[in-house]
Amino acid sequence: MKKTIKINLGGIIFHIDEDAYEKLKDYLNALTAKFGFLEEGDEIISDIESRIAEILQSEIKDEKQVINTLDIDKMKEIMGEPEDYYEGEQEEEPVTVKFKTGKRLYRDTDNSILGGVCSGLGTYFGIDPIWFRVLFIIMFLVYGSGLLLYLVLWIVIPKAETTAQKLEMRGENITVQNIERSVKKEYQTVKENFSKMKDSKGYQRSKDAVSDVFRGIGTVITVFLKIILMIIGISFIIAGFFTLLAFISLFLFKHTFFLPDFMDMDYFYFPDMLEIFTHGNNVIFIMITLILAIGIPLLALIYGGIKLVFRFKANDKVIGLTAFVLWLLSVISLFTISAFEGINFSEDARVKNTFQITGLPSDTLYLKINEHSIEPVESDKLYIEIENVGIYLDKTTNEIFGKPEFDIRKGDLEIIELEVQKRSKGSTYRAAVENAKNLIYNWEIKDSLLIFDPYYRLPSGEQWRIPHVKLMLNLPVGKVVYFDDSMTKIIYNINNTSDTYDHDMVDKKWIMKNEGLTQFGFNHFPVNE
Repeated sequence: MKKTIKINLGGIIFHIDEDAYEKLKDYLNALTAKFGFLEEGDEIISDIESRIAEILQSEIKDEKQVINTLDIDKMKEIMGEPEDYYEGEQEEEPVTVKFKTGKRLYRDTDNSILGGVCSGLGTYFGIDPIWFRVLFIIMFLVYGSGLLLYLVLWIVIPKAETTAQKLEMRGENITVQNIERSVKKEYQTVKENFSKMKDSKGYQRSKDAVSDVFRGIGTVITVFLKIILMIIGISFIIAGFFTLLAFISLFLFKHTFFLPDFMDMDYFYFPDMLEIFTHGNNVIFIMITLILAIGIPLLALIYGGIKLVFRFKANDKVIGLTAFVLWLLSVISLFTISAFEGINFSEDARVKNTFQITGLPSDTLYLKINEHSIEPVESDKLYIEIENVGIYLDKTTNEIFGKPEFDIRKGDLEIIELEVQKRSKGSTYRAAVENAKNLIYNWEIKDSLLIFDPYYRLPSGEQWRIPHVKLMLNLPVGKVVYFDDSMTKIIYNINNTSDTYDHDMVDKKWIMKNEGLTQFGFNHFPVNE
């Protein structure tokens, strides 16, 4: 019983007994010592190992799975011993071996024009490949089958890739000496061809042409990048300049066009709006911090654009650091004052007053807007909407106005009631209650006519704290109301049995029934146009 060893040789796994393994290892070590120092030594050894693997694989049978010493001796007879071959540069007669390898047909891709079929046939039959090429061309022109036959042979005939296959293609024995000679010849041919190519004028012209192409591409890319940077710089300058101009006009001039559609107004003066939310002492401080927080980045944008366009360098680190510190301080100040002002909106409170409307000469109550009430001048008012609540500022008197909402619901009592609900925010609940109570809203009743102001007002000197006034008319069943045209200013989403829009309810009488507010005098629901 002998010990077996599992080895990988030329990419093939073999089981080999211990004695055969020692013989094979000595043989491979001798090859390494013989060719390892050569420039092309690795390739020679690799090709020899691949050939040894082919020979040993042919000895594997169903009844014999382990390589023994006899197999190694047979391989050595075929391949020869490394020490038997010549050393140095002189040519000697090849060492003779007992085993001859017959020719095998391969595609010769080293001397090919297309797939190496013709050169492979020429090598196999010992004929110049040009005659096979002429034959295929004639077959293609005369019979039209030359191309098809060539493609079939291209697919069927294997390509000579390894050194052993190339030797087999030429009918030479696949020995260590022949493998060495073939690899050296190929290696030398490649070096000579490459050297000739490098020294040729065509190579130099090609090299110069490639250099010129890449140099031209680099120049084009550089010019393109410069144009892009210039466009970006010009965009920075234009965007920064006009934004800065609008920003300056917003702060310094009362009559300037800025976001008119967004703000729903003819002109917008920022300090006017600030006075709505904060005390006058804070307005100047907020304006200064805003100018620094917004103006510094805009100036930096314009300066950066100028540098991109004109491509100059400046020692501006100190200025840039100073500007950054000022900008950072302004941002911190804005957050701080915003936090303090935000406290004034932390609590919410509602105040409700209910008034009974009695002594009417009839069951019909007429509703109208007071045409002589105090309200902002239409041509000189500022309007902003926040949280669905409109803010109106009379820029002449600096008074702050808001629009109330009027609604009707079915009353539980037989008496008509008007609820005036006021709401506001504050830093504390008590402050919010006081702010709600201080809202100024007027209404009056004259006989059957109930007259409402179109606006409520904040007391002079008070700031906006999201105030709101809602008027709720509790109308008992059987009572009738009439909406004057002017009521469109304050009526808001009044429910009725015909789903009539608010603005279509004016100039009509409406009676309260159990099912809801119904147009008076109609037995069917009118259709909205």
